[in-house]
Amino acid sequence: MADPAESNKATRAGQRIAGAVKQAAGAISDNQDLRAEGELQQEKADAAKEAHRADELAQQKREEAEARAKEEELRVERERLATEDAASAREERAEQDRDREQQAAAQDTGVRKQATEQVAQAREQELRRDEVDAAAERAAAEQRARDEEVRAERARRDAEVLENVEES
Repeated sequence: MADPAESNKATRAGQRIAGAVKQAAGAISDNQDLRAEGELQQEKADAAKEAHRADELAQQKREEAEARAKEEELRVERERLATEDAASAREERAEQDRDREQQAAAQDTGVRKQATEQVAQAREQELRRDEVDAAAERAAAEQRARDEEVRAERARRDAEVLENVEES
């Protein structure tokens, strides 16, 4: 089965060539209508080509945005796991200190635990900010992709207008 993109490319090339032939025939025969029809057919082929390019660019932007968002999500998850591991290791050390120095460790444990929780809270807040930033970046990338889709739609409509003008 033929590739639809190649088929569309061939169709556009055929329209462009047909337009050039009409334009040349109009110029040779001094037929302004035929010449204008040829120019219009070439413009229609160019507009369809631009719409196709815009569609491809929008798809590429979407894929890139999704890849960046997934990478960011993985990075945030790795940081979260590392923070959990670090907090777990700190808690374990604090327990060992309590066992060695029962009375002195009782006071130190409260201070260290509070510091550990503050560090963990600070890291969690940092991770939340990173998640929010990742979501905002993804939303911005999706907006850029939507903008490209709107641009592609405009190009398609322009091609339709040119086609309607050609049919008129």
